[in-house]
Parts: sequence; C-alpha cells; structure tokens
Amino acid sequence: MSVTIVEKVGDVKIYGKGSLGGKGDGLVKINECSIPKAHKLRTRVLTTNFYDRFLEHDGKFINEELAPIRAILEKIGNIPISVRSSATNEAWVAPGGKGSVHAGENTSFMLPNNHPDFSVRFDQLIRAITFIYQDFLEKQSSGSQEKMAIVLNPIPGIYDESDAGSIYYPLISGVANSFFPYALKSQDPKEGFARIAFGHGYATVLDDFPVISMATINNPIPLKLLGEGQGFFYAIDMAKNNALQGAELETMKRLHIRFAGSQYPQFLGVRNKCITLEPLIQEDRLGFRSGLIEIMDIISAKISSHFQIEFVFNIVTNEANEPAGQFHVVQLTQLPEFKFEAIDIPDQSDPHYLLITNFQGHGIKHDIQYAIVVSPFIYSKDRHDIVRNKMFKLNQQLKQENKNYFIIAPGRLGSTNRDWGIQIDYRDVDGAVGLFEYGVDIAGRAEPLPEKDDSTGGIYGSHFLYMLQGGHDEQQKRLQTRMYGTQGTHFLTNLMSNNIIYGFIAPTEDHLDPWFFSASQDDEAINVLKFPKPVTIYADSENQRCVITS
Repeated sequence: MSVTIVEKVGDVKIYGKGSLGGKGDGLVKINECSIPKAHKLRTRVLTTNFYDRFLEHDGKFINEELAPIRAILEKIGNIPISVRSSATNEAWVAPGGKGSVHAGENTSFMLPNNHPDFSVRFDQLIRAITFIYQDFLEKQSSGSQEKMAIVLNPIPGIYDESDAGSIYYPLISGVANSFFPYALKSQDPKEGFARIAFGHGYATVLDDFPVISMATINNPIPLKLLGEGQGFFYAIDMAKNNALQGAELETMKRLHIRFAGSQYPQFLGVRNKCITLEPLIQEDRLGFRSGLIEIMDIISAKISSHFQIEFVFNIVTNEANEPAGQFHVVQLTQLPEFKFEAIDIPDQSDPHYLLITNFQGHGIKHDIQYAIVVSPFIYSKDRHDIVRNKMFKLNQQLKQENKNYFIIAPGRLGSTNRDWGIQIDYRDVDGAVGLFEYGVDIAGRAEPLPEKDDSTGGIYGSHFLYMLQGGHDEQQKRLQTRMYGTQGTHFLTNLMSNNIIYGFIAPTEDHLDPWFFSASQDDEAINVLKFPKPVTIYADSENQRCVITS
C-alpha cells in the first residue's frame, strides 16, 4: 500500500485513501471552522485502508503500514496521546441526513506515551490499534460492510505528581449539545446543554459518579440546586507506559478529588471536598461559559443539523503571565433532527397498558407485539449478568424476526454502576422502540444512595434530567428541580439521536398495567410477553404525555 498523505486546514493529516470514519470526519469539519476561542487540535487519521490491509495480512501490520505510524509517533513526541476508534457506522449522520448514531460503542485508548525507549512506546501504540480493530471485528455481524479508521491526537492537559503517583489529565472535559430537548417552558431548548467534569473525559460519558450539568448553557440553573459536586475524577496513570492487555480503561486511574494538585481546584470551586465548577459557570471565570457559548454558536452557523461536541478546557499562562483558559474541541457528532408534529392520543377511556408523564422522544410507534419485562420485585444485582445476556439475545432474535418490542426494567439502564441498574450498551437493545425505567429499587428505597433531608428530587433510577417536586408555577418548579445530569452519556445520546422513546415510571403517580408482571416467577427475573393484539406507543413530548394502548 502506497500511503497517500492529505493535509487539511488546521494541522489535520489523513493517511490513506479510505474513509475517515465518524470521528475523523467530524474533526476535519471542526478544524475547518474558524473558532477564536478554540485552539486547533493536531489530528492524524489512519483511514480504513489500514484496516483493510490489517485483515489482508491475517491481523498483522507489515512495514508498509508500520512506517507511517512510526513517523507519526516520532513527530508527536512523548506527550500523552489518544488512540480513538473512528468506525464508518459510528457517531455521525451520512450525507443527506440519513443513518443512525452509534456513539461510544467501540474501544479507544489513552496512552501515557512517556517511556524513555521509543520502541516500547511504539509497540504500545500498535497494540492499541490492534485491540481496536479486534474489538470492532468481534462486534460485527456476518456480512457487515462497516470498517474502522483510527484517529490519533496529543491530549491537551496537565501533569500532576499526586500522592497516587504521576498522572495526566485535561483540567476540564465536557460534552455539549446544540439542542436541549428536555427544556422547561421557561427555558430555550436552542440554548443547548452541557455535561462537564474535572479530569479526563471518561467522567462525562460514563455514569459511575456525579458530574456537573449546565442546562441550558446560556442560563444554567444555579449549581447549588444540583447536588454536592464532583468527588472523583479520571486521569491517565503515567506508570502504565509499556504493556497493554486490551481493556479500555487499563491506563486510567479513578481517584478522589483530594489527589488532584492543590493549585488547580482553587480556580474551580470546592465545597465539602467536592469540585463544583461554580466559578467557571456562574461567574464565567477565565471566560469558560462565554467561550463555550461562542464555540457552539460558530459551529451552529456552519452546520445545519443538531450536533454534539466533546471538548477539553485547560488553564495556561498568557503573555502577561496571567492564567487564561484554553479550549480544544476533540470531537464533533452530527445528530439527526426530528419533526415534533402534533400527536393525537386516543381518548382516555381506551384501555391503557401504560400512561406516564416523564419521558423523551416524540412520535407514534405502531405494531408492537412484545414487551421485555425485568421484574423490580425479583431482580437483584447477583442476577445482573443472566438478565443482561438474555436481554441481548432477545434483542437479536426479535430484530431478526422484524418484531417490534419495548423494555420495562428497574433502575437506570446503561449505568456502569450496578447498584443503580442494569449495565447495557445501546447495541444490546438497539431493536427496541421504547425503554421504560421503573422507579424503585429491589429494596423498595426511593434512592440507591442516601440523600440529605434538604435535597430536592430523589427518585431512583432515572436518566431524566428533571424530577419536578410540585410548585405553583413554572418558575417555582424550576427552583425545586433536581438534575441527575446523565444526559451526555453515550447511551442516552444514542437513544435521543435515534428517537427511542425513553420513559420513567413513577409507581405512585403513573399508570402501569399489572399484566406486565403476570409472567413473573421466583426463578425468572426477565420475561418476554406477547400482547393479545399489537399495541401502539403515543409519545407527545410537547405536552409530556406518553400512552401505550391497543
């Protein structure tokens, strides 16, 4: 393979004549934008030609492919690097607005890239690329035409000699969307929303500890209403600089905030040993909020569809030897747009299987024959793997048979914390037309974790941003709102982008037909039920009313 190198605006170099994949395509678009508040990110893309050659040589690289990769690493130097998957079916919308979004489904690696021996650093990089290819291959169905490109970037961040060892991380990582589909009447959904975290970006797309949310970006809710703040963070373990076994997070450390360098939290706001990020958001310190708004506005002017970006923000020293903020946009995902047409829901006299008022998604889903139900009374954490595996197999079977179905399950679907719910990936349930979370845990508690008495909100198991606890008007409701802040996770991004109806069942307020638990047996926590005749989901997000009826 003769490797053709194409240079793009903003220090983007493309190696090979194949596809750039989702991330590669998005980064080219970003680097072609003139964004004064965001520095260009050095980007090297190994197109799908490298993947093709990898397969041709039985899962190995020959020198013709190794030589350009070696040259890239030599040029980057020994700064930490990201080695990211960029599949052709991942995190993008095809020209013409068609196609689905599959964010976060493939493996990526963050490498210390600091070993004194270049050959060790190079070997770790090749291992990372190989593991990405192998992981992708294992997930493809027979006959799949999808391919994998690779995106290489230096990681903008800070070195920190902590009590837990030498670590490296961006000061702030974030996910921001151009449209806020969950906005209250007093908010403008076009202001978008953001999910931000101290430390590495895994904190923003995983769901294993609380981070900070801005909804909306221009006029965020006062953060003191949203919880204590962030108590943990992710960083690259700089000692993990030689071997690589294939686990995505093996080079990362999850640490308590107390291990962060003392010079950084002073800029970010600290309360009760948690980082709040309040000065950056409420006070616009270092131009954080205004800079993010400007970045989103500039991209909006260039891109006709809704979109999501991933970004990092660091503190640097300017020419006056003063601290200044610096953004880098590290990913752009274009999202489909859906028309919010009026929904004519059948009269309430019709028999309803389900009636709820907290959900996302919009439209009518016809001809649903099955419901997969995980009983909140039988399910327990020790049954997690059995339930997940059966859910995956049922999804595959019903997809192959072109049968529509939805899921009812307790807890927070997609969470990496098994105390909160069932840890599934979007591809495990991508045949479902709807997912509905049942709002109690197996012990009957209202929360998976204890809360202080003066906290608002407190309904277990929901990905939903708002749990409104009364109030006489919209403004009062806004002040009595608790945001869970999981809207930036890959799981929820995929549901939202593919318009999967995603609802929360409040047991004391909503209607749920007991028929759903009619098949429950002590030895079966998950059951598939067939409706006597097909049912329809009517989801009116404008009026927050979702009905399932025959």
